[in-house]
Amino acid sequence: MGEKIRLYMEDWLYNSGLVGFYNILTHSRDEIIVKDNYIEFGIENLIDFEEKYFDYFIDKYKNILSINKIVFFEGFILQHQENNFENFTEDDLKFVNQYISDIAKKYLKSNSYKAAYKLIDSSVDILGLEKKLKTIKIKKKQDINDVIPEVKETFHLIKQIIEYINLEDTKKYIGAKNAIYTIIKNGWDGICFLNRQTKEKDMYLDYKKYFLEPTSEYLVADKSKFKYSCFSCDGKMQDFTNDLSFLNMTGFDVSRKSSHVWDFQNDVAVCPICKLIYSCVPAGISYLYNKGIYINDNSSMQGAININNKIYIEIFKQNKEDRKLTYKALVESINEEFNDKVKYELADIQLVRYEDGKYKFNMLSRRTLEIIRDSRNDLDKLINCGFKEINTYFNIYELVIDRLLKSQNMFTLIQKLLYYKLSQPKDSYYHANHILRILKINTRFLKGVGYMENTDKDIVKLGNASGYYLRERYRDKGAVDKLSGISYRLLNSLKTNNIDSFMDTLLNCYLYVKLPVPNVFLDTLRNEEKFKTIGYAFVAGLIEGKNQDENGGNIDEK
Repeated sequence: MGEKIRLYMEDWLYNSGLVGFYNILTHSRDEIIVKDNYIEFGIENLIDFEEKYFDYFIDKYKNILSINKIVFFEGFILQHQENNFENFTEDDLKFVNQYISDIAKKYLKSNSYKAAYKLIDSSVDILGLEKKLKTIKIKKKQDINDVIPEVKETFHLIKQIIEYINLEDTKKYIGAKNAIYTIIKNGWDGICFLNRQTKEKDMYLDYKKYFLEPTSEYLVADKSKFKYSCFSCDGKMQDFTNDLSFLNMTGFDVSRKSSHVWDFQNDVAVCPICKLIYSCVPAGISYLYNKGIYINDNSSMQGAININNKIYIEIFKQNKEDRKLTYKALVESINEEFNDKVKYELADIQLVRYEDGKYKFNMLSRRTLEIIRDSRNDLDKLINCGFKEINTYFNIYELVIDRLLKSQNMFTLIQKLLYYKLSQPKDSYYHANHILRILKINTRFLKGVGYMENTDKDIVKLGNASGYYLRERYRDKGAVDKLSGISYRLLNSLKTNNIDSFMDTLLNCYLYVKLPVPNVFLDTLRNEEKFKTIGYAFVAGLIEGKNQDENGGNIDEK
């Protein structure tokens, strides 16, 4: 048994590195001990750690790495070869051409792939194969059967390319390149294999020389004469060589920005062990495309590992359409933790989100966690709901969760959704009942922060029913067309919190149909939150009346 190293939990970034380091070692089946607030491992676990490091990313993120997008096409080839191309259609040809232009040729001639080819032990001229690969066109007076021989030749060429991609060396080096630019670069940049001026072309050797060899030297060094302390673990270190400038959005260049530290004298540096741990941050944060999530449960090392690994599992468990719903994974993980009765109900949790190259922070309070848990059914109905704003699509599920995390009410979102339902219904992929669900979530939120605590009646349901029945009376009078203008006026009153204007419009409506104003509107005079909740529920019923509660609008929408 060799020497043991014990590393304790610190801030969120260091903790995410510890989780990542744990994930890498357990993925390679190494032994690592987890206690309340630390991990412990043997020095022997650092042997070949560079191999373990890249193997983790290549395996865990294989579904989104470009190398696997090239290989997946093999199944399509085999399917048509087995059927002797009897069912090959023009749509299949379009798919082949799209694969050739958007995947195969695009990636094979990219700079990162070209750099990796030099490291692969193979005599195959892969760039020569790429040049031979051409899209197939059906000429005039030709049908699909006339190009089948050309398709067969193209499939033979693609199979040669896939055979090359499936070589162990290819998967090792191109897979590592994919991991570097798809995942690792989100956490740190500018050093080692991410330094454009690096002389070492082999990323495995580069990582070993930059992170592992200094760590090994540090572990056997006589530290009695070291007079400085590590910024992260407080261990002894020789100098301030290892600064944190390589960490995205958290570190800074101490030589160029000395004003960031006290008296312009830098004291922010870490020992080689902690620098190694920081290099594992991308393995601790769960990434999907350009987004990442990390929950900093600093009450327990095992708790931090469990919740973040559950988030990773949930992210990649979603089907293809839900792949970008990172908040869905967060909600599912939180609900699982509640079901397992883990400690999340005892303390607030720090949520770290990586979006658009920046870190965003929220505190998940016990109250927020309870609201998310209690609203699970309502949230599930919003997963496929959304709207287009100019050329951008917004998912309503994500917007609702984002507001809960920021402890913001939903009224401005509901205002926008109802306005868009009136002004641009074709770009609004949701129904009135989806808005009612948001109102119910919002009511739970408001009660949680001390508003509307004495509300016993289901004012959302009552307000919506009042809007529906008024709409029906207007329909009986052949005056449904008037409701659009009325709805705009009511929305303006709600937006400006003008109760008098809202009630004036409402009284005129009920005078027109010769009906008394429902009793539920007496509650609107009591406080602002009830006024808006009942008012928006009423307008939702007025606009659409009763509607099916489908997950995401009409079948032909979105």
